Amino acid sequence: MKINEKYGKVTIDNFELDGQIEQEKYCSKCQFNLIYYDDFDTYFCPECNSWFESKCSDPICKYCSNRPEKPLPHK
Repeated sequence: MKINEKYGKVTIDNFELDGQIEQEKYCSKCQFNLIYYDDFDTYFCPECNSWFESKCSDPICKYCSNRPEKPLPHK
C-alpha cells in the first residue's frame, strides 16, 4: 500500500481524500498510523480498512449519516 500526504490531501493507492496522516495515533489492532478523514470528521486505519470511531446516534449528523461502511472503496 502506498500512502502520501500533500497539501491537506492523503492519497492511498490512487484514492485521494481530504485529511492527514496522524503521527501519534495508531490502530489498536495493527499499530498502523491512523488517517484523519475530513469529510467524515473521524479517523480510520488504512491497513485494516476500518473506522476508529463508531457513528454517532444523530440520524441527521452531516458526518455520520453519509459515512460508508468502509473508509476505502477499493480494499
